[in-house]
Amino acid sequence: MKKISSFEYNTLIWFLIRACFTELTFSTILYHIKQDAWISIIIGIILGLIPLILYEYLKQKYPDETIISLNNKLWKNFGKILNFIVFIGSLAIVTCTFWILVHFANALFLYKTNLWIISLALIIPICYAATKEINIISKISLMLFYVSILFNVLIFIGIIGNVDINNVKPIFENNISNIFNCSFMFIGINIMKLFYLNIINKNIIKKYSSKQSILLYLITSVNLLIIAFTTICVFGIDLSTLYEYPAFQILKRVNILGIFDRIESILSIEALFSMFIQITIIIYYLKETIKETFFTNEKTDKYIIISICLFIFIISNIIFITHEAGEKFFTGPLLYLTYIVLFIIPLITFFKSLNDVKVLKNQEYSSS
Repeated sequence: MKKISSFEYNTLIWFLIRACFTELTFSTILYHIKQDAWISIIIGIILGLIPLILYEYLKQKYPDETIISLNNKLWKNFGKILNFIVFIGSLAIVTCTFWILVHFANALFLYKTNLWIISLALIIPICYAATKEINIISKISLMLFYVSILFNVLIFIGIIGNVDINNVKPIFENNISNIFNCSFMFIGINIMKLFYLNIINKNIIKKYSSKQSILLYLITSVNLLIIAFTTICVFGIDLSTLYEYPAFQILKRVNILGIFDRIESILSIEALFSMFIQITIIIYYLKETIKETFFTNEKTDKYIIISICLFIFIISNIIFITHEAGEKFFTGPLLYLTYIVLFIIPLITFFKSLNDVKVLKNQEYSSS
């Protein structure tokens, strides 16, 4: 496998965290705790460092291993069970993320188009991208990252004059438990998807830097905080909760020097790309799990990916009857499942790795 640069790798953090924020997380948090949404996100950013450090520890401690091979190495046969649980959970997560992608595209661009047709149009390029090696996926991420940063800076310049700080007052209108519940929602839906970067072992990343990863994490998270804060400040809480996607509605007010107008269409496409990359990375993870478990060769990769994409395409179109039912599932049962597969199981692996270190030290002591 070809190596990728540390910065290419870390731009994936930008898209994995951003995916589903404006399409699901932000509007849901607004609905539950209104103007305290930005406080909940700040708490989520701080607590989100816990899973990030957990993933970073495993990557640094075992630079030659992916998270799949690491479970097999530490746990033997039980590791296959853990990988299977993560596989099933990840299949549910990616199917639901694809459902969000399809309905977001339908709401903003193709509202008169049949959902099956939209799904087909989106799953084909995702399937093609997932067949590529991680170095190609990361290069695409790098190019999109520069474009995304440019437009986010332009938007901030264009919207800052409309901010009214009084719209976030009064603060702490909700009890602390509701605020923390929404923080855990933000962590589960957005931050814990960084788990899937552990499918890339450290040794194929040139000049890997944990500091750079943490920096990109903070930049991305603070960017989402700015989106939430400015949306409430500009619209006020009543108008913000009225829209299905308030963070995109606010972009209609952006006009930069008379050159950039209707910028919401551009950023909507950027949001689509964020989910596109997240789905591609998760499918890549699913494919690697099957390869590691059944020792398949590279010739079967395309068939594995096509089978996974076909499953996602069919199930995502029949699993939820209404949009409301889908959102309740994402912020309820799926969120609990996410914590199990993306935090509890890596945490079990972490504790096993600590025990593994103790065993090695005892062996070295005995031999000496």
